[in-house]
Amino acid sequence: MSEMHAKSLPELMSQPVVALQVYDTVEQALATAREHGVHHFPVVKHDKVVGMVCTCDFQEVPPGLPIARVMRPAVTLPEQSSSLEAAQLMRAALVGSILVLDFRGRPCGIVTRGDLQNDAPANEILRDCRCECCGAAQHLRGFNGRILCFSCRERANEPAAFDTGGGD
Repeated sequence: MSEMHAKSLPELMSQPVVALQVYDTVEQALATAREHGVHHFPVVKHDKVVGMVCTCDFQEVPPGLPIARVMRPAVTLPEQSSSLEAAQLMRAALVGSILVLDFRGRPCGIVTRGDLQNDAPANEILRDCRCECCGAAQHLRGFNGRILCFSCRERANEPAAFDTGGGD
C-alpha cells in the first residue's frame, strides 16, 4: 500500500493530551480517565515524558499505588508521521496507542488503535493484531509468546483447579 493514501497523524490524533504525574495514584488516574473520557496517558516528571499507561494497566493493582510503578516506556512518533507509520509501530511494539510529539519533542496528541480503524491502509496493518483467544483488539499484551487481551491473559494465569472445579 502506498504512503500517499495514508493520513497524517494530526488528522487522526486525539487532543488535548491529558498527562498524569509520576506521583499520581491509580485511583487518581482512574478518576482522571472518567473525567476526560480517555484511557491512554503519558506520564510526566517535571514536564518530561517518562512513560505511558493505559487504564487496563490498573486492573490488578492497589488504588493507592503510584502510577510510576505500572507505567511502560512511551512509544512516540513525530507529528509529521503517517497513519501507516503509527500502525506499523503499534504492531511492532504491541501497544494500543502512540504518543505524538510536536517539532519541539512535546506531546501534542495521542493516536490509538481505535483512531486507525477508519483508515483502511493502517487498519490493514493492524488486521491480525487481536487476542488469539477471543479476537479482542484492545488491551493486548504478550504472554508466553502469545498475544492476549487482559481478560484472556488473566484466565491463562488462573490455576487449573479453578477451571476443573478443583476440590477434594
